[in-house]
Amino acid sequence: MKLICTLCLFLVYTWTSSAKQITNSRIIGGITAFAGQFPFAVAIETTTKDGKYFCGGTLLNDQWIITAAQCADGALLFSIQIGATSLSDPDENRLVLATSEYVLHPEYDPATLKNDIALIELRIPIQFSNYILPIHGLPEAALEAGVRVVALGWGQTSDEDAGLSDKLKFVTVTSLTNDECRLVYGNQITDQMVCVEGNYNEGSCKGDTGSPLVRVISLGNALLIGVASFVSGNGCESTDPSGYTRISPYSLNKMKYLFILSVLVHSSQSASLAKNGRIIGGQTAIVGQFPHAAAITVQTEDSRFFCGGTLIDKEWVLTAGQCVDGAVLFTIQLGSNSLHDADSNRIIVATSEFVLHPNFDPMTLENDIGLIKLRMPVEFSDYLNKVNVLGAHYVVESTVLMALGWGQTSDSSSSLSDDLRWVNVVAISNDECRLTYDNQITNVTLCVEGNFNEGSCYGDTGSGLIYAVSGYHILLGIASFVSGNGCESTDPSGYIRTSDYRDWIRNITNV
Repeated sequence: MKLICTLCLFLVYTWTSSAKQITNSRIIGGITAFAGQFPFAVAIETTTKDGKYFCGGTLLNDQWIITAAQCADGALLFSIQIGATSLSDPDENRLVLATSEYVLHPEYDPATLKNDIALIELRIPIQFSNYILPIHGLPEAALEAGVRVVALGWGQTSDEDAGLSDKLKFVTVTSLTNDECRLVYGNQITDQMVCVEGNYNEGSCKGDTGSPLVRVISLGNALLIGVASFVSGNGCESTDPSGYTRISPYSLNKMKYLFILSVLVHSSQSASLAKNGRIIGGQTAIVGQFPHAAAITVQTEDSRFFCGGTLIDKEWVLTAGQCVDGAVLFTIQLGSNSLHDADSNRIIVATSEFVLHPNFDPMTLENDIGLIKLRMPVEFSDYLNKVNVLGAHYVVESTVLMALGWGQTSDSSSSLSDDLRWVNVVAISNDECRLTYDNQITNVTLCVEGNFNEGSCYGDTGSGLIYAVSGYHILLGIASFVSGNGCESTDPSGYIRTSDYRDWIRNITNV
């Protein structure tokens, strides 16, 4: 009896590293896919506490990816590429995402690879294109023996070469009976597995774990038959079958296997989210959309800089501690989305009075919160109003929020945006944020990310992070920091949680 060998490939480089070029094209034994041929194919880099591993996956819809359980078990972060057949070549169709959300099959057994199936949830729904599309369907019946199917992936192309293929490869293989597969692997083969073979040694290899096995019904119509799970301990180039997890038992409405259906129903009921644009990654706010947004020019003894803020009362603006520290004068614009265009709704006020949190640390940005007091109360209107609620509860990960501000829209442009911009982002856990920033992240920090690089940038400091519900805006965060790698990196943006400072704010403002 041959031993099963799992397919995950340990990574020592990222998407942009130079992968060895393969002239002998195969996944084992395949050919290079052309652009858009498999628009549902997903490349996944999984980060665990022990290292980074490469896997494949299949796009199910605009927010869910199906892969092998061994690709998600113990994962801290997934870096995901969709839309490109190359891992490193420039490609305008490529979408690179990050997420930490997944659902592991509850009966997955890593020792036997039973129920080797999992789902990864993207933070925000993606937009489809000719190069990014979901798989066309899931099978309603088990795959028969003797059916020609297509295996694909970026895994090794030989036992001697430990590197990934830079190009997506595919090969036609034929399904076997499980009895035939048991002649090689014994009783390790269960009814939830399917084995395939080529004419010689074609099949999957290390790095192909989680990749799809599809049955092409017609041009542009493919069913997801299996998820790559294992190869023979004798090596990928042996003539032993490749093993996949069958999709059919998990896509049927059976009591034991509601796994995929329950998650897909959850996905279909999710609220529709804005998908375009950016502050990094936002779109222009409409008139009166954020009547509480404040544009603040800060004058110190030796400098002048820009910040954002949030009107929380007729006399008080909440902002970051670094925006008030050392200030001698604030010039504040309220009621207008544009910094320069003529707008009859704009009011401009000046003040020098502020309150800095007594424990603010400019080196670590701990307690990065401050209050600015206006000289006279302002009058509210449809275009100028206070934020509805100050957040009182701890924000949990995966909460969809709105980041806004007038800050830079790219690393290459140092100028502010003339128009107020906003973008949907998702709260991540502080443990996930520490993967990037280590112990600089404290319990009062709130980190957010978009699907790619959406978030705050220079000039957005002090701006609000909003949770919108039933027409009300709840202020949950204050923009504090971005990554030293640049605003357009995929690193999280950092905010101060307002919930931890409600008592301090109330004691000063009576709000």
